[in-house]
Order: sequence, then structure tokens, then C-alpha cells
Amino acid sequence: MADSRTNSPDLVALTIVAHNYIPRASIVADSFLAYHPNSRFYIVVTDYPLQVKLRQRDDCRLVPISDIDFGDEGFEHMATYYEVTELATACKPFVLRHFLRTADCVLYLDPDIEVFDTLDPIVAATMQAGISLTPHTAAPIERDGCQPDEASIMSAGVYNLGYIGVAQGAQPFLDWWSTRLRRDAITDPANHLFTDQRWIDLSIPLFCPHIETNPGYNVAYWNLDRRTLRREQGRYWVDDEPLRFFHFSGYDPKRPHWISKHQTWLPRVLLSEQPLLVELFNNYRAKLLALTSETSPLPYGWSQVIPGLTLSDEVRRMFRDEVLLADAGKGDMPPSPFKPGNTQAFMQWLTGQSPVERLPLPRYLAAFWSTRADVQQCTPEIASGDLSTLHAWVRSFGGAESEMLAFLGWLPASTPAGGVQWHEGGTAEHGVNFVGYLNAELGVGESARLTCAALVASEVPVATVTTRRTLNRQEVAFATDNIARYDTVMMGVNADQIAIVQDDLGAAFIDGRYVIAQWYWELAEFPTAYRGAFRCVDEVWAASMFVRDSVAAVAPRRVAVTHMPIPMSAPVVDPIYTRASFGLPDGFMFLFSWDMRSVFERKNPDGLVSAYRDAFAPTDGACLVLKTMNGRSNLEKVERLRWACRDRADIVVIDEVFDNVSAGSLTNLSDCYVSLHRSEGLGLTIAEAMLLGKPVIATDYSGNVDFTTPDVARLVRWQPTTVPKTAHPYRPGATWAEPDLGHASELMRAMFDEPQKARQLGIAGQTRLRENYSLERCGARMRDRLKEIWTT
Repeated sequence: MADSRTNSPDLVALTIVAHNYIPRASIVADSFLAYHPNSRFYIVVTDYPLQVKLRQRDDCRLVPISDIDFGDEGFEHMATYYEVTELATACKPFVLRHFLRTADCVLYLDPDIEVFDTLDPIVAATMQAGISLTPHTAAPIERDGCQPDEASIMSAGVYNLGYIGVAQGAQPFLDWWSTRLRRDAITDPANHLFTDQRWIDLSIPLFCPHIETNPGYNVAYWNLDRRTLRREQGRYWVDDEPLRFFHFSGYDPKRPHWISKHQTWLPRVLLSEQPLLVELFNNYRAKLLALTSETSPLPYGWSQVIPGLTLSDEVRRMFRDEVLLADAGKGDMPPSPFKPGNTQAFMQWLTGQSPVERLPLPRYLAAFWSTRADVQQCTPEIASGDLSTLHAWVRSFGGAESEMLAFLGWLPASTPAGGVQWHEGGTAEHGVNFVGYLNAELGVGESARLTCAALVASEVPVATVTTRRTLNRQEVAFATDNIARYDTVMMGVNADQIAIVQDDLGAAFIDGRYVIAQWYWELAEFPTAYRGAFRCVDEVWAASMFVRDSVAAVAPRRVAVTHMPIPMSAPVVDPIYTRASFGLPDGFMFLFSWDMRSVFERKNPDGLVSAYRDAFAPTDGACLVLKTMNGRSNLEKVERLRWACRDRADIVVIDEVFDNVSAGSLTNLSDCYVSLHRSEGLGLTIAEAMLLGKPVIATDYSGNVDFTTPDVARLVRWQPTTVPKTAHPYRPGATWAEPDLGHASELMRAMFDEPQKARQLGIAGQTRLRENYSLERCGARMRDRLKEIWTT
């Protein structure tokens, strides 16, 4: 594998990484040196320059960012307005120029590349042209709706800058490129900027580089569908050329089923369809895992101004905007906090108001507000100088939304409250003014509509007021009064929005009335950020005991928390549907249904796949149907499921939006409904299956245990476990259930082996829910509680 040529150029290769990625960079370094042992490889580290300097004694490949010449301004302003990836890409021309001073040819290779053969041909081309590049693709891209498409390639740039080569003579190009990247290596596709790459498109006619179209270079997810990979005698080939290097861009060894995190939906190539790619990726994964450190990774070195104060993306952009104004002579250059002695000056800048900002806010708050469409929607009055609603939001919820808001809080003085005024009614007549998302296509909106129906069925006087404080569609037909007629306000609005909606209604709507809120939450731990909402209510109604206990654990004494079930009814079924209508096999069918817009980790469908596989062989006569929808919003998780059941024809994944009748008919065709959830606020799909007479197996935890009692359902044992970081919006480290998959397998097998008992169990569950969750019975419970309130 050694370079056997005579008179070969003095060749240097390098990569640029943040400190935590030094181990990963060893793969590209070692693989390059295996084919070019007489060359040098360097790892330039963008953060922790002092620590890297100390590590140089043990690893001469390491180069701290402080060793690179960035001119008189240095790199600190770039470290302030660029995030980690932007800074690494912006450094390239400076780093290449640094090493080209002492080498004939310098190659940059991304840290997630592995070299599989000599790079001599492209080195020779670089020496001749001075610059070499690899395009994302050298063949037409199909217009088939898959990703990446032509538009995304054009948005990112025609050339992939995971590779670039330069030789003597490239200095004018590097000077030109470094000038652009000092300020403009941001990710902003709307303004035709994508880190370092889009500038290269413009450079082609200016500097005439060599463009390498050989398919063996820079093979990656963006061109795999147009390049055929094969292996002969232990060597990989692409079409008829040797594989020179493979770019594992975006690959995460913790998600071995998914080629790249950059493919968010409809990728052109799936690992489940490419056995040779599975081998290639598994080999790379093994190398990554072997390099994994057991110590906790350090935070990005330029992430915090001072301990506890993270430099947000919004503030980075505002800082850059003012740097650009200073460059144009329209203001002072803002101070970088990473320059020695500049911390106090930066804090004064951060908490001051920008002279060009139209909002009467300090920079940190203006930066946050300007990038949050949801907060803007809730605070339209800011444009006229009224900060009261924003003030209330920051005090109640800002700390949970932003570390910077949690650290700095609210600095400007608030102004008097405004609000939407409704027609005033008296407060003496008993009844309910119900406020909710009554026209929204939203679960909380459906709960509100059912509650109104239950109240009306029990002859409780109801006036309805809709709120549109949601980004969901407002297409549900529901006539509302928008008048406050009665002495009680009931709000089908969750804790995170209730203060804002009350501000909209105005004090006259709330004052003198008893306020009940209907809240949902899926964990036993009610969020700290939502606890300020208790000041808005006198009572909370919870549809399950699980939600009741979560809320009651932190509710102040003056706030009553009441378990108040909502009515539930069986889905509509059309008998014309058969298994064949859905392309499903005969045999005993287990079913689980969920929406991919829910938190995947909480729903736990991959746990169900594991339990089913342990319980049944492919030829046992059972099948598992996993019915989801909105998979395009999270195709990586859908592919994860397909990966888990890729060798089992008896496991069927359906990712399709069904109307209510189709969804109900599918449930009706099943023999058993299974939910191995980690937590549920209520568990509506479980209840709907039971109302159709289906036996259910469910985790013995959370909202469903109100109606999945041991005499009408089979309950899976569980152990407490912690919520992972990937389960937003739930707090990492909070507690939910880890169902016992072995026990679930036993229960599924028992259902299959004793179908008569399973049917009897389903009938028992159906009878119980019809009795306890009818419109009339739930409405009567609500009416009785309201009478208690009105008589005290």
C-alpha cells in the first residue's frame, strides 16, 4: 500500500474537527497513511487551544487553531458568530494556506471519510491544475421526489467540500476564499449561503480547478443511487473503478440502520435494501465504537460566554450582523467574549439595546423573539411597544425555552396589559364559559369538543369561546358564542398556553369567575416550567388518574385537582373492509397504531417488534401490524422499524394516513391490540380497541390503567427508567416505564394459543368501557362536580 513513485510531491493531508471528534479523525488519518506512508497527516482542532497544545507532546498530528494565521483580527470573532460546523468549514482556506507554505500539495478530507485506495491520480491532477474538487454527483438525478433532489444539491452547492486539494499556485484562490469565509460561512440557504460550499460554485470560472468525476472518489449518500458498489477479492469497486474514499457523512453508530442524519425523509438508498452497504457501514461502525471514550465529552469550547451562559444561535447571528455593519462603517465592532479581557464588555453589549433594532428589547431578548414564530404569534402587540404579554411569557416559561433567558431573565420594564375584550355577561348565573381550541385539528381540541358535548348532554348551560393560539389547522366545524355568560370558566388549554390565552381574553372575562383548566401531560413529573400556570386557575380537571397525580403533586393548596374522565366511543367501522383490503395476511393479528408526530421513544414500537420476534417464528401463523402515519416527518424512525423487521414477512409496517372509518375498520380486523408504551396521558387507541371488543395487552403504567384493569386486559410488568435526551419535550432524566419485553412475549403467546379466552377478555373490556365512559355518565360526573362548586 506504500506510495512507490519516485519524485513524488511532498504531500500533506489534514482534517478539521472540534475537540470531541479527535478520536473519529483517527480513522481518516490512519486509512490515508496506510496508502501514503511517506506523507503527513494533521488534525486541526478548532476549540480548547491550550489543551490541544499540551496534547501535541503525545500526538504530533494535533494542531491547535491558535497556530493558524488568521490575520490581525484573529479567529475569535469567527468563533463568536459561527457555530461549531460553520467555524470548522470557515477555517479551511486559512488552514490549507498554512500547510501549503511547506508542502507541494495539501488535501483536506472530512473527519468522517475512510480511504480505501491510493489517491495518487487526484494528487497528480491537483499538482497540474492547482486545485481539485469532487462534485456531489456526476450523473443526472431522478425527479422522483426522493432526497437529495436537484434543489437540495443546488442549495448546498454543486461541489462537496468534504474533499478539496490544493497545490502551489493556489494561493490567489485561497486568499479569495478566505476573505469570503471570514464573514460568510453561515448556513443560510434562503440567502444562498451554505458554509464553505456555495462559494466554490462561484470560483469555478475564476480559478479553473480540476473537477474529478471518477466514481471512486467521495462516494456518499448523495450519489449512492447512481454508483454501483461491489466487492471482489476483498477490494471494493464503484462501477468499474476502485473505491478511493467513502464519505460517511452524517452517520451515527448509535443508529446503525440509517445512512445519514442529513437524510430526513425519502432517502434514495436504504440500508435495508443494500447488503453490501450494510457490510461497509458495519465495518466503519466497529472502528468508531472501538475509539469511543468512556469519559464524558467536553462541551464545545466556544459554546459558553461564561459558565452557565450559552451563546445561542440567535445571539451569534445578531453579533455577526453588527460585525457586518462595523465593516461597512455603520457602527462599532462588537467585542468578542473569547478575546482576553473582553467578557465584561461583551456582557454589556449583550444586555444593551442595538441602535438599529426596532424592538424596545435588549439584544439577547430581541434575538430570541425574532427567531421564534410561535412566540411572535402570541405577542403581536410588541410592535406597538406593549411588552406585557412577552413579559408574562418570559417569567412563566422563558427559562425552560432558552438557557440564556433562564440565566438573564427579564430586564426591561413591562407595560400595562392589553387584551382581547369579549362581551361581558353576569357572573351570577350558573353555567360554563368553555374556552378551547374548538376549531383546531388537535388532540386537545377534540378533548374540548367532547367535554362540551358531555356537559350539554347533562344539561349544563354552556357558552363556547374559541382560541386560535395554535399553529394547527382551524378546519373543524364548531359553532361558538364568544360571549361570557356564566359564573364558571372552563379552559381546554394546556398549562404552557393558559396564561397567554387568558391575556387575550382580558381581565373582565376572568375576574369574579371560578376557573377550571383541563390539562394533559404524559409523564409522572409535571414540568417545572409549567408550574407558573397554577396562578391562572382555581381547579384542574385531569382525564386520567395518572395526569391527576402528576399535577396534584406540585399544585398549590388553593388549587383543587380533580380526576374527570372524558367520554370515549367506539370508532366507526365499515364491514366492506377485509384483511385483503389492507394487503394483510390471514392468521392471528396483533396491532399497534400511533402517529409518528408523537414521541417515538414514548410509544416504543421497536420494543413491540422485539417482544413479538421473541414470541413467534415466521411460520407460526401470527402477524404483527404496525400502523403509523406522518412517517415522512420522521422517516429515520420508520426506517429503524423496517430495519428491525427486515427479515420477517409476518411483520407489516403501514405508514399511511387513514380516514377515521379506515382506521377503525383496521382495528376491527385485528385479534389483539398491543401497546408497550413507556407512558401515556390517557391511551385513547387502547380504549378504542377495547370498545370494539378487542383484547388488549398494555404496559401496566400511566393513564391507561384507569380502564385496563387486570380483569379486562393483560398488563405488562415494567421497571422505572429515565427519559433519554432524544425524547423532546420531556425532560432528560425524568422517569417513565421500561416494559418487560419477556413478559410481553409470554402474554402475546398466550393470546395466540388461547383465542377463545382472548375473545372473552375483549368482550369484558368492551362492556366495562361502555358502562364507565359513555357521554351521559361522564357528563353526569362533570355536572355533579360543578354543582359542588356552585354550592360552596
